Amino acid sequence: MEEIIIVAGEDKAYVCRLRRCLREHGYHSIPCGSAEHVVDEMRILKTCDACVPLVVLDPKVLRHADDVLVRRLGDCAPHVPILMAGELGEPDDLIEVFERICEYRTQFRRGQNPTLAEVLESAGVRIPCC
Repeated sequence: MEEIIIVAGEDKAYVCRLRRCLREHGYHSIPCGSAEHVVDEMRILKTCDACVPLVVLDPKVLRHADDVLVRRLGDCAPHVPILMAGELGEPDDLIEVFERICEYRTQFRRGQNPTLAEVLESAGVRIPCC
């Protein structure tokens, strides 16, 4: 079963840079441009003999997400961790929405995959400390 990391963001240049960084270290990924697209991909990939071990999400894709979509994203595959990508200084409301999505979700920890954690951090992805 192939592992595919979902990388979601509105900034195509950032998404491409992150995906290239992942590819250089042997990780497969697919891009998504919206929160709705993430939900769709997670649903589709589980039927295609592919495993999604991680979603990297730029909170800006949540800017236009309504409560129903936020709930769908939060309920979708709660065993798959979601990490925050993008620049520091996101608006508080986007950070709160991101935290709601991740509230009951499995968390990604450095110790699970130190190599991947290092790759992600070097690309600007925030890894929880604890």
